Amino acid sequence: MPVPPTGASLLAIGAADLRLAGVFVICLIISIAVHEFSHAWAATKLGDPTPEGQGRLTLNPIAHIDPIGTLVLPIVLALFSPGMLFGWGRPVETHPRNYTRKVTMRGGMALVSAAGPISNLLLAGLALVLAWGLAMGGVIEGRLSPFHPLRVFFSLNVILFVFNLLPIHPLDGGKVLGWLLGARRQHIDDFMLRYGGMILLALVFLFPAVLAFVFGPFMQFGNWAFDAVTV
Repeated sequence: MPVPPTGASLLAIGAADLRLAGVFVICLIISIAVHEFSHAWAATKLGDPTPEGQGRLTLNPIAHIDPIGTLVLPIVLALFSPGMLFGWGRPVETHPRNYTRKVTMRGGMALVSAAGPISNLLLAGLALVLAWGLAMGGVIEGRLSPFHPLRVFFSLNVILFVFNLLPIHPLDGGKVLGWLLGARRQHIDDFMLRYGGMILLALVFLFPAVLAFVFGPFMQFGNWAFDAVTV
C-alpha cells in the first residue's frame, strides 16, 4: 500500500526522482491514449457511432486523460512508491446494441475490450523494434537502465497488456471472460460485475504479491527480449 508522503520524504525528492516521475507519466499518457483510441476505433468499426460522437476517436491524449487516474495518482506513486505503478484513462462509452449483427453483443464487447490491451502489446513490440534499430545504429549500447525512457515505455505496455486482460470487471478481461462464459454461466459474470472492483482493489493495494506472481513470467520474458535486441 502506498505510504503517504511526509515532510522529510518531500524534501528528499531530487531531480532524478522528478525526471523518473515525468518519464513514467509521459509514457503512461501516450499508452493510455492509444489504448482508449483502440477501444473507440473497434467500436466504430462494429457500427457504434458513440465514441466518435463523443470525440474519442482520436489519438489526442487530452480526450482520454482522467485527471486522477492518468496524472495525480501515477505522479504520487512514481515519486513515493516506484515499485507500484497504477493508473487509468477515461473509459470509452459504447453501446453494443449498435453493433453490426455479424457479431453477437457479447462478442462485440469482447472485441472492443480486447482492442485496448492488444494495442499495448503492439506498442511494446514497437518499442522493441525501435530499441533494436537504435542498437544496430550504435545510438544505444549495452543493457539499458530500467529507468531509460524506451525501456520504461516497453515495460509499461507489457504491464498494461497483462493487467487489462485479467478476467476481472471492470478490466477489459472481464468482458472477454463474459463472452467466453456465455449466457449459461451468466451468474458467474454477474458475480464478477458486482464484486470485481473490490477484488481488483484488494489485489492492487493489499495483495500485490499475487499480481507480481502473474506478471513475473511476462516481465522476465520481456526483459530477456529487450536485452537480447540491445546487448
